[in-house]
Order: sequence, then structure tokens, then C-alpha cells
Amino acid sequence: MEPADGGTGYPTESPGWADFRDGYSAAEAALFERRAALEYLPVYATGDQVSLAFYGANLSLRDEYSKPIARAAYAGRAEKELLGRDLDTVALKLGIETLRDRPDIRLAVPSSARSLADTRWRQELETGLASHPYLGERLILEMDEPSVMDLHEVVGRFMAEMQGHGVAFALGRFGAGATNFQHLRRFHFDLVSIDRSFVKGIETDPDNQVVVGALVSIAQQFEMFTVAPQVEIPQEASKLLELGVDCMSGQFFGPPLARL
Repeated sequence: MEPADGGTGYPTESPGWADFRDGYSAAEAALFERRAALEYLPVYATGDQVSLAFYGANLSLRDEYSKPIARAAYAGRAEKELLGRDLDTVALKLGIETLRDRPDIRLAVPSSARSLADTRWRQELETGLASHPYLGERLILEMDEPSVMDLHEVVGRFMAEMQGHGVAFALGRFGAGATNFQHLRRFHFDLVSIDRSFVKGIETDPDNQVVVGALVSIAQQFEMFTVAPQVEIPQEASKLLELGVDCMSGQFFGPPLARL
């Protein structure tokens, strides 16, 4: 899917072309030139019968030579700066367009908790929710645990505002930070995505098995579904299923899709 012309959400000022030596500058340029698109990762429910639950969207950026820009090259710095808000706004814009085009799917769109108070991001969301009946019921907003815990008051107010629209919420990188369970009780997360560091090699790692088992128990207590990302081999999938994980994604279940 190519980014739509016109554009709400895209930066309006040139990032400057002098220095492409760092990923941050390359990411700024990619947004300005609209070299951004979503990739769609199938997420499967893994109960008695494996079935598609929803798609997870990731924003993919490409440089001037059409090569992908590694997220690790810009994400850390972008998270706390305006570029992070631009990235989230474009991802949301493209995600809403996908939901309009595909009324038969649910889609999880990533966002930092810092973007919840951003004017352009909020306008994109409100316009999208108003443009199509029941679109909100197929939209999942995913926020990483560290940013949620840092801005728990903002997140709590935003969730309360969205209750009438049917929007679902996912907590990403669950277990990666210092979870405040008092805050977690106040939130209305529908699902949690276990931090990838606990998934890799879980079939032979007893420590990761204990951690994932504990995270699954916490999620069940708070009535949240669990997702295990980046599952690569059948042994990992079998152990995660044994530990009670509800959904999985990763190379074992299929690669990201460029279009739906």
C-alpha cells in the first residue's frame, strides 16, 4: 500500500538534505518524500483451532535508494521528539485508510503514549472515527509499556474518551519495564503483547518460561488476551501454547505482508 496523496499527517517542512549519515535524518527525509507504507503482520489465535485474529501494522520507511531504513536507527531518538509524533500520525492515517478499504479485518496500529496529546494525531483519529460507521470497533491502538507507565494519567484519560467508539487497546512490550500494577488496574487494555526478549528460545530457557507464565497469569487476572510476537520455530510455538498464550505472530506463522 502506498501512502495516499494529499496529506494530513505528513511533515510540511523539508528535513534538510545535507546529512544522511544517520538513520534519524533518513527517516525525516522518508516521511517528507512520502516513502512510507504499512506492513501487515498476521496474528493468529492459537486455541483448539488456529485462526486469524487480526493484523499488526508496522510503519516501513525506505531511503532514497528504496532500501528499508532500520527502525533501530531512528526510533529511540524519535520517540521523544517531533519525528515520533509524525511517524505515529502517518501510521494512524494509513491504518485508518486500510480499515476503510478492508471492512472485514481488525488492525493494530502502533503509537507512543506521547502522541495521544498531539493535535494532528488526534485530528487524524477523530476524523477517521467519524468517517465510517463502526471503524473504531476494528481499530486496535498499541502502546508500549514503558511510555504508558511514564504517561499513565494521559493514557487513562484517553482510554475513557475512547470507550464510546469501541476502540480496543493493546499494551506492547509487556514485561519490558517496571510495571505499576496500580496503574494497570485503572487501564482498559484488551490485550498485551509479551516483550520479544522472553519469547526467543523459550522452549529451552526455564527463566523465560517462568516469566511468560507469570505474565500470562497477570493478563488473565486483568481479563486481557496475550500475544507472543516473533515466534520463529514450532518448538517456541508449542511451549507458548503450553504456557497459555492466546495469540502468536512471527515467521513461523508467516512473514509481514506488503498489502492486504
